[in-house]
Amino acid sequence: MKKQIAVLAAMAMGISALALTGCGSSSSSSSSSTTTTAAAAAEGGEAAAAEEAASDWEWERNVEIICPWGTGGGADTTLRTFATALEKELGVSVVVNNKSGAGGVTGVQFAVSQPADGYTYLLCTQSPMLAQISGATDFDVYGQIHPLCQLVHDCNIFVTSSKSPYNNYEELKEYAQANPGSVKCGVMTITGLDAACVIAGFEGDVEAVAYTEGSQLNADVIGGHVDLACVGPAEVSAMLESGDMKVIMTCTEERLTMAGFEDVECAGELGLDCFYGPARGIFYTDGTPEEAVKAFEAAAEKAVASEEFQTWTAQQGLDQRQGWLNTADYTESWDNDYADLTAMFGAN
Repeated sequence: MKKQIAVLAAMAMGISALALTGCGSSSSSSSSSTTTTAAAAAEGGEAAAAEEAASDWEWERNVEIICPWGTGGGADTTLRTFATALEKELGVSVVVNNKSGAGGVTGVQFAVSQPADGYTYLLCTQSPMLAQISGATDFDVYGQIHPLCQLVHDCNIFVTSSKSPYNNYEELKEYAQANPGSVKCGVMTITGLDAACVIAGFEGDVEAVAYTEGSQLNADVIGGHVDLACVGPAEVSAMLESGDMKVIMTCTEERLTMAGFEDVECAGELGLDCFYGPARGIFYTDGTPEEAVKAFEAAAEKAVASEEFQTWTAQQGLDQRQGWLNTADYTESWDNDYADLTAMFGAN
């Protein structure tokens, strides 16, 4: 039975309170004021406690961040740019360690096996969690790692060689249907969000094939060894600028506003529910000192807000969705993704 893919959409609902006034309302107003003051004081106390915890941690040696995907892909380039900015805030070197395999699960397992001493962290997306949900792995990704902060929320696009005979989605679809089983799309995670975009976008007319190195996938697309790639704009910006690749479609609700994408069709206008994109963030493991987590979060916020990182995100098209999320907000988003993805892909 063909599984229909639903749209993942996180909607922020605003709730406004109606204040009723009139005769004898002074007591109610006083109570409301007292409650508001107490809530503000509690929030202030939590913020002060977080700052105190962060200030209690001293970075004494290099920090290692595991990247569970190979070099040259969107996760790797995002992490390396972030690491450069983060070093300036921490005052120590930040080492990126690529541990690819099993759709990102290998890297997650490696991170969990390391000492939780405050000096080892993990960059991750929803893809390894989706591998767990879909039954592709027995490893408890969701239970073993914990969100620390979100760096960027990427979108996926379909690209092909500039020499390909199709220039847009309709032409590609016609070509794929006229040549059954011949069109392949490279993805970094066969059980991940990029593969989900292939399934939702082409409904069996295009087959997803797994790669472990983004640089190899890019080379194979340009050389015509694989027909398509489902990637983030940041991963192929140089190839698009050089004219070696062209964009077939963006997996977004609306057209991207970044230069060069104004005339590229988006999934939304084509009526396709394939809006999945990796939210790339930093995670920690059980036992990591709270002081280290708070100190990392404070430094990461400054690194992400830096002119260097913000300029890079704009250049790479990573400013099309909200990027930074602190520990509390990222945890909520991660939990929501787990519930939504389980509802769609989990075993019945």
